[in-house]
Amino acid sequence: MKIVFINTLYHPNIMGGAERSVQYLAEALVKEGHKAVVISASEKNVCEAQDVNGVKVHYLSLKNIYWPFKKRSNPMFLKPLWHLIDIYNPWMVRYIKEIIKAEKPDIVHTNNLMCFSPLVWSEIKKLSIPIVHTIRDYYLLCPKCTMFDKYSNCEKQCLICKGYSFPKIYFTKFVDAVVGVSNYILEKHLSLGAFKGAKHSTIYNAYENKRYYKKSKSDQGLRLGFIGRITPNKGIEVILKAIDKLPLHKKNITLKIAGSGDKQYIKALSKKYSMNNISFLGFIPVEEFYPEIDVLIIPSLWNEPLGRITFEAYSYGVPVIASCRGGIPELVENESTGFLFDPEKPENLLKIINDIATRPELIEQMEDACLKKAMEFLPGKIAKSYLKIYLSLVKR
Repeated sequence: MKIVFINTLYHPNIMGGAERSVQYLAEALVKEGHKAVVISASEKNVCEAQDVNGVKVHYLSLKNIYWPFKKRSNPMFLKPLWHLIDIYNPWMVRYIKEIIKAEKPDIVHTNNLMCFSPLVWSEIKKLSIPIVHTIRDYYLLCPKCTMFDKYSNCEKQCLICKGYSFPKIYFTKFVDAVVGVSNYILEKHLSLGAFKGAKHSTIYNAYENKRYYKKSKSDQGLRLGFIGRITPNKGIEVILKAIDKLPLHKKNITLKIAGSGDKQYIKALSKKYSMNNISFLGFIPVEEFYPEIDVLIIPSLWNEPLGRITFEAYSYGVPVIASCRGGIPELVENESTGFLFDPEKPENLLKIINDIATRPELIEQMEDACLKKAMEFLPGKIAKSYLKIYLSLVKR
């Protein structure tokens, strides 16, 4: 079987979990004997094709008024125009249609469509090729892709989001099967009228830890960790406030914070919470980070579509303490692979930290459960789940 994947970016242009997940899936399908082709956007002024680990990748020059992934923000007054073109971008769709005609795939599997336009669905449908779409974020519902405004989640769409999402939701009618990376993100889209008539299911993202390192042991107390973008919506201050309230006799509980973000924000945090048991490490490879902690804390305030970092921690035998937001709770087996708490009630997090600090044997017991849980997300297993959907559409 030949599958063409469409995703905003692809290796080596990695911005987040979506690119890695699509790469894991494409390469797993190649190992199973199938052909995988990827179409992605590029900042370069030329269109080119390359082989990446057995996957043929087409990098298409973006036809819009600017490249949206620059480190410096683009002018605010141009953003509405950029998004309008992104909704209906015939120039990018023409590129894609030519490639699909040449590749002649059995299935087209779309993912993040920023830079490509949902218009692509209607054009692929004209070629009588089945379409599978995986929902990985809020792109179809919110121009910022987050449905998070300042310090709180958007419980419903604002007028601006409704305006931008209306045509996108219209185009979902051309999709044959839709997959959510969590039940939460799937139901969110279905409840707003997207993907009517499409077969729908939930398949979690793929992840494989190829460089497992045994956790180091410590007699210095409980070692907590946070890794990821250091931004307000990720809830880093929820952890810091909890650590700050620890009783003096439990100050042997340490917190390692790995990741990057706004320099001024991080500087303000490190100054406000300048305790000896808190370390800001900056960027650090995951294989160096996880072996040095006992428990990972995921304190997200926003409704994350999934929370890929959860099973990343599991693959190192590290249990998690996670907020009950978005798709995250679907991955946590309470008191087996981790614990759940309400980020709006920081006293809940403090209680969990205090409890596990007095029961070090519990962390050791959870290590095996975490490693076992991580096996559920191996690329080969995820690929087989998608193959069932592909085959059902091809037969139909």
